[in-house]
Amino acid sequence: MDRVNTPLDNTHTKFRLQEKDFSIFVAQAEQFTCEVLCQLLKQQGYNVVGKAVELEDTLTQIRLKKPQCVILESEMSGTRSIDLVKQVQSDDQRTKFILYTSKPDLTLVAHAMQQGFFGFLYANDGLDELYKCFQTIYTGGYYYSPGFLSLLKNFGIKVLTEEKKQELNNLTTREVEVLRLIADGMIGYCIADRLNISYRTLANHKTNITQKLRLNSCRELPNYAISVREHLAEL
Repeated sequence: MDRVNTPLDNTHTKFRLQEKDFSIFVAQAEQFTCEVLCQLLKQQGYNVVGKAVELEDTLTQIRLKKPQCVILESEMSGTRSIDLVKQVQSDDQRTKFILYTSKPDLTLVAHAMQQGFFGFLYANDGLDELYKCFQTIYTGGYYYSPGFLSLLKNFGIKVLTEEKKQELNNLTTREVEVLRLIADGMIGYCIADRLNISYRTLANHKTNITQKLRLNSCRELPNYAISVREHLAEL
């Protein structure tokens, strides 16, 4: 990590895992920052099983210690970090990788999102985000920190977080149908006719969808529906 206080600035969190068997390996480019992060994690009760500042040492230790989680700084190895993940996966390891980046690289980010990383953190994130990431990947989810999502937005990339997916999964079958038609650009009366419902019923559906998705008003539905169109097709 290129700044000592990032993401090492928040020491209190309610997201800390209590399970001692959640083993963590820290792979950072700078020795000092690597040591500091390891100590902070240990103080919070995490089981830190190792650390490394070079890629070759990282791979060797992962194979030896078989950690459940690896915090891998992209600046330590650049695109070679993708090769490391592939090698670990080829060993039939169940290790989950968290990508930490302080220098945005669109190519690396795009490959990481497709190649076995479960967590994504950016330089401006605090420790609380790291703990939230642990909690999410420990329970089988994927975590994108606010800082990382902002980075993707700058790249023109949109990502549907686990939280948003869950909100969409909470919609009824009819509400999903309404949202799909909104995403297709259909206006109110046309949607009501297509679904053979009254306009008032449609309005109620829109209100319920807006509340479940925690939007400010029904006016936000068209843009939102378009942004999640691919996920709607899977529901």
